Amino acid sequence: MFFRHFLLALCSLCLLAGCQKAPEQQRLIMPDLVVAIAPFTQPTQTNELLSGFIPEDQQKISEETLAKMDALFRDKLNPKSHPYVFLSDADIEGDMVRDARGRRSAIMTWAVRARDAGADMIIVPQVITMQERVGSKAGVVSAAAVNEDFYLIDAREPVTLVMRSHFAEEQKPLSSDITRIGAFFRRGGGWVTALELAAEGMDKAVEEFGL
Repeated sequence: MFFRHFLLALCSLCLLAGCQKAPEQQRLIMPDLVVAIAPFTQPTQTNELLSGFIPEDQQKISEETLAKMDALFRDKLNPKSHPYVFLSDADIEGDMVRDARGRRSAIMTWAVRARDAGADMIIVPQVITMQERVGSKAGVVSAAAVNEDFYLIDAREPVTLVMRSHFAEEQKPLSSDITRIGAFFRRGGGWVTALELAAEGMDKAVEEFGL
């Protein structure tokens, strides 16, 4: 009898928990706000960073690769969600803006670029390092690796860094980490390119920012 009552109580708790709605994800960007999308850049100096650091062995990423990343990221954004303004390389040229203490400020610079484009907020994608796959989908000598960040900045006063989406990944063989089996099958069971790996970071940012 006791066991029967215990099961009934357990089922009731499960049903109650199932009826409760999960809390909605915090809305970071209101639908009526205009969002500027900066092109991908590779910071090479500390004052260009919004967080993190630049490794000593940083290798330059080609303009062609950065352009491919811009196009890939743009395709992942839903124009029905927010009014987007896509900035070009020419739109972000010029000296860095200085803060109230006269120091070059990356966040103030991006906020000014956004306001100049008529935007309320700006998403700044930065790729720190990118290592291309050496080999093929079937096998590699060295795997692809990416270290990239996406920053959501409110360009209105007071300028605020709302959120950072960080993605640092080097593809590993399944035998070295069985917990990565989900990523292994999601990647088609093969070795991906650096651009394909970077796209995973873009998907992560799109989801976290609610884009």
